[in-house]
Amino acid sequence: MTSIILIIIMSILLIGFAVLRAGNLFAPWTITVSVWLAILVMFLFQGDLLYPLGNQFYTCLSLWLPIFTISSLLTYYLLPGKVEKGRSSEPEINGLMFNTLYVISMIITPLYLYQIMKVVMMFDSSDMLNNIRLLAVYGDESYGFLNYSYVLNQVLIVVAIWRYPKIPLWQLVTIIIAGMMSAFAIMEKGLLFFLFATVMYVLYEKRIIRIRQIGFSVVTVVLVFFLLNVMREYTDDADAGDGTTFLDFFAIYVLSPPVAFERVTEDLTPQFGSHTFQTLYLFLNRFGGDYEVNIKLQEFEWVPLPTNVYTVFQPFFEDFSYKGVAMFALVYGFVSGLLYRMARNGSGLGKCLYVYVVYALVLQFYQENIMMSIVNVIQFTFFTWLITQQKIDVTFRWSEINTQTEKQALQ
Repeated sequence: MTSIILIIIMSILLIGFAVLRAGNLFAPWTITVSVWLAILVMFLFQGDLLYPLGNQFYTCLSLWLPIFTISSLLTYYLLPGKVEKGRSSEPEINGLMFNTLYVISMIITPLYLYQIMKVVMMFDSSDMLNNIRLLAVYGDESYGFLNYSYVLNQVLIVVAIWRYPKIPLWQLVTIIIAGMMSAFAIMEKGLLFFLFATVMYVLYEKRIIRIRQIGFSVVTVVLVFFLLNVMREYTDDADAGDGTTFLDFFAIYVLSPPVAFERVTEDLTPQFGSHTFQTLYLFLNRFGGDYEVNIKLQEFEWVPLPTNVYTVFQPFFEDFSYKGVAMFALVYGFVSGLLYRMARNGSGLGKCLYVYVVYALVLQFYQENIMMSIVNVIQFTFFTWLITQQKIDVTFRWSEINTQTEKQALQ
């Protein structure tokens, strides 16, 4: 039965990819078809490194693909479109607002890292990196406005890369450095993937790179992460055969999430969407609420290699079973199609927000990055909106009022 389902899904993916190939490489339906096609093809050659995929994953994928693809296509083509002067045109921004947030970031990012390091250095410095991650996951300290440094740097990175070279190189470099600092403060690798997705998407839209360069860049990034992983594991007296091989590394970080998803079960807790909206419940608890909050760091599963990520389907399936996967495929498709239409219509806000969609869709085989980080997404949207507003008018138009008064007096 599993083999039949695999053949059907592969056929749908191949046909869909052939039909949609003429579309933009970064269209939401193209990204989704390409990602899952690549994952399934790689599973055909992974040998016995991992346990086989099961019916739970295939069923969710069978629901996700057609619903997401159809909803994103319909949303994009049914919304009104307009011809942009040039696909590569940069989004217009409010220079004053951009520079204001830039200055704020340059101040609060070092302060945030300093506050984190001050706490971590109270413990064993030899295990500093692990302590930083544990503090980010289990710590309940609040650093006020300093906590906004991560998302603020995400926004500045997107805008600066879109606007470069109109944004000076030194300013772009300092923004990226600040982003790395805020990512280091919580030991979060997600910003590296976010930066990579941003660069690839923007450069492709500007017609600076093509598909071949993107493929080469992906291979290079994978190799770099593998070498970093090897360096982290290396010890002088370790046996050469004890280290992680490239196939093990590739299986753990790319192919293991769909296998681990087979171990995910529906959570029968009475709290609505406790996994899907875990970030929202954490936010509500800080304002006096009393809700169950799931921690960010999830338990490891052995498949037989260890992993603790379970694809984009995980929170939706845990909270709402298969109907949750179908429902959020529809939501994902609508939002992706809407923002892609905005971006193609030339909206500066749409161009910047769609970068986040690209990041989330590229990593859908790995984990869910929108609903489980909804507070971060809202903050990202708000700061992006501020920067892309050409005019923020908070004054009364006294001249118009006086003109109307004079006309009434003359009558």
